[in-house]
Amino acid sequence: MTIRTTRTGVLGAFLLTLLALFLAPPAQAGDPLTEKSAGRKYALQSKGATDKAGRSMCVSAEINDAGNQAGKLRARTPCKLDILGSWETFTLHTNDKGSHAALRSEANGLYVSAEFHDSGSHMGMLRARQSGAIGNWERFELVPQGDDGWYALKYNFTEGGKSQDYYVSAEVNSTGSDEGLLRARASAENAPGSWELFQLLQLPSSSEPPSPASTPERKINVLTWNACGNNSNCQMYDYSVDGFTGAIATQAKEAKAGVILLQEFCEKMAKPLEQKLEKELNGGADAWDVRFAPIQHAIGKSGRWAQKSCAKNRGAYGVAIAVPAENTWYKAVELNSPEKTERRTALCAAVQSWAVMACTAHFSTGGKGYDDPERHVQQAQAAHLAEKVAGYPGYRPVFGGDLNATPTVTPKDSTVPVLQPLYQKFKECDPTNTVTAGNSKLDYLFAPNTATWAPCHVGGTAGPSDHKPVWGTVTLPAR
Repeated sequence: MTIRTTRTGVLGAFLLTLLALFLAPPAQAGDPLTEKSAGRKYALQSKGATDKAGRSMCVSAEINDAGNQAGKLRARTPCKLDILGSWETFTLHTNDKGSHAALRSEANGLYVSAEFHDSGSHMGMLRARQSGAIGNWERFELVPQGDDGWYALKYNFTEGGKSQDYYVSAEVNSTGSDEGLLRARASAENAPGSWELFQLLQLPSSSEPPSPASTPERKINVLTWNACGNNSNCQMYDYSVDGFTGAIATQAKEAKAGVILLQEFCEKMAKPLEQKLEKELNGGADAWDVRFAPIQHAIGKSGRWAQKSCAKNRGAYGVAIAVPAENTWYKAVELNSPEKTERRTALCAAVQSWAVMACTAHFSTGGKGYDDPERHVQQAQAAHLAEKVAGYPGYRPVFGGDLNATPTVTPKDSTVPVLQPLYQKFKECDPTNTVTAGNSKLDYLFAPNTATWAPCHVGGTAGPSDHKPVWGTVTLPAR
């Protein structure tokens, strides 16, 4: 808005400025149960709105609208990726291994639904309003349109024995509060036009941690546990939120843990776990930061990735890490995985005052009948993890997790163990190779070769998970 301030226009300019400030949408903090994630985040660019405006235009979720307008999606915001807010930020999710994707708004943590029970110009309107699990109204197919990154969003509406496919359109010729409104209303029997074309623009994330501090010799108690939060064969699967976080807090108490590495974890447990640890271990003081990173599936042939969903509407599925509350930097490390399977992940978080980079990881499942039957990909994941955790200058890596391989297992036609890239560069907590899951050692803790582990413990029983917890005290030399 340009305001001229002549002698006769000063008051009017002042009033217009106040009006602009009043109408500006407030900053959004997002859903506290989903804002702890290091998963990929996207802006959604509309080609129709871009062509009309002559500059890149992105989709916003109108979180401040009321009633059945709340959370409606409009292509109405300039795409300046470094300054876009939560209203323009979305994550992708899937509960069918990537056949379809659901969009979730970062502003309110709700999935986008197509409103086919609305009428008239709002029939098929897209709104960020679903708090439950992903259902048919939240599933979209990403249909690539050429090689320049544009997609059509196909939606199937089935009801009363009738089924029809639609493309999502941006209503760029509408006016007022409906200008740029997204609706699933163009018949998929016809080729999509510019109004039906969108790009998913990945938003930048923090690339470098803060400079580590100098520190004296330090002892740190570290715990790793596969918490079995998405496996219906485990007791943990049926636990309430309080029961699930309480079980982890109990293990943390026994380990006197200062760092906790978790696998098979559900995203919406991160904030409750942070609060539970603070209550049980620190008398309610702000002492912990819990972060999450998702395991992903490729979305069809779109070249994009969506987060795998946990059951029981507990958000995405992946790994988590709990570190001291000073943490301000964390990053997902996506591990190359076998094609057409889950893309596994690691997650690192910086503890600046300790000069420690703490990382948790969950490798692909190897062996006959599993994702990586010949275990070559597992070995590549070990090499990748070894490179990444050591790649933060000044930080000492302390890491581990469920690596889904024993210390001696080798890939097909190889004599080099799967985990040799880790043993070559780092010192492992338990050299006696105590069984941690079933009849095998699958869970590990590593630190630099200059460190010492003493003692190292493995839990006596696997329940209520199918993995035993592993914890130890690592002594890191002064830095």
